[in-house]
Amino acid sequence: MAYAQVDDLFADHHKNVSLSDAAFRLHVTGILYCNRQLTDGYIPADDVPRLVRRYKKAALVELLTIGQWQSVTIPDTGVVGYLLHDYLDWNPSRAVVEDRKAKARKRKRDWQERHGDDEGNPS
Repeated sequence: MAYAQVDDLFADHHKNVSLSDAAFRLHVTGILYCNRQLTDGYIPADDVPRLVRRYKKAALVELLTIGQWQSVTIPDTGVVGYLLHDYLDWNPSRAVVEDRKAKARKRKRDWQERHGDDEGNPS
């Protein structure tokens, strides 16, 4: 299980204070989505309506207007989506998360080789 990171003053940031409840919820849910999917702060446009139960296009427009989200098109594919401003300043990139997971798997494997399986049997 991974944890998304936000500053404890996140809700009081001047950009976030001005958001409607719907836009604030969309923004937070977007951060969680990016963290869970390891997208480095990118959300495909087709996924945005599925992020919150009562999606409102006006909430997306708010986030775009204040610059918390930026509209982007992925080169070569033409896929349209949104990039969350400063996402990687607060959360690890996909590469970092995958590296941490690989190191954890190796540590566990090494430990099991030294100590045996869960029942204490040597490997």
